[in-house]
Amino acid sequence: MAGIRQILERRRAAESIRRITRTMEMVSTARYKTYHNKRDVAAEYENALSQIGYLLVTSEEPVNHPLLKANNCNRSAVLAIGSTRGLCGSYNSHIARLIDVHIKNASQLGKNLDIYATDSRFLSMLNYRKIKPQKIYPNIDQSLDGVGIDEITDNFIEQYIAGKIDCFEIVYMQYFSASHQSVQTMTILPLTELIDNLTTRSTAIWPYDISFEEFYLSPAAFEVIKGLARIIVRASIEFCFTDAALSEHLARMVAMRSATENAENMIKDLTNEYNIARQNRITGDLLDIVSGTGALT
Repeated sequence: MAGIRQILERRRAAESIRRITRTMEMVSTARYKTYHNKRDVAAEYENALSQIGYLLVTSEEPVNHPLLKANNCNRSAVLAIGSTRGLCGSYNSHIARLIDVHIKNASQLGKNLDIYATDSRFLSMLNYRKIKPQKIYPNIDQSLDGVGIDEITDNFIEQYIAGKIDCFEIVYMQYFSASHQSVQTMTILPLTELIDNLTTRSTAIWPYDISFEEFYLSPAAFEVIKGLARIIVRASIEFCFTDAALSEHLARMVAMRSATENAENMIKDLTNEYNIARQNRITGDLLDIVSGTGALT
């Protein structure tokens, strides 16, 4: 059994760890609530955009716009959103596994795959796999503060219109509820697939759910979709970043709560071990006194 001094040192270390993990849990909880409120507002905005987009892409006269057409350039792009910081469990491992699936599928189909990433802890996993991203964008917090989202939107829209890529997807941790988050792939371009995804995963939008009279559209549908397309793409990319941030803070909150509970259990065990060691020492001292007294008599 370890000495009393060693037990006390271990208990003090466990108490220090508990204070740190509890503080980090409180910080992650506050940030989780902030991003959750932001997500609720963004979800309503995205649903409204998806309804407008649905009406345009399902019009009787097809809208002739490059973002609504399929490209056949045999090259796709994937943006991986990793965690900004560590201590969030297996968050980045799930992202890495899905990226591996994309790489494997592209290899089997003989397609070229360009991988982009955010400035995150996920970069170390890409380096381990000897994968060099085409470009690294700002991390989640900076992007949601207005840095990088416009650049990502314009960059991939330009590439798609120029025919350099036939698909742009985002791999991120999607938030479903406080008890369920799952790594997903969101197809951003072509725009038809994005709108189909948005209208089926949020508020269901079907022709028989929408009743409206014939109306005159001004300006023409092409002019509307030209401006609306960028808005929908940007809002969807920002929503993916919001989901990723929300899931990251929730994962860190759960991990720190688990670490705090483990530290408390360790403190309890060390306290019991200290009490036993202290009692054994007292008992030994008493036996020595009794033995010494007996020897004198």
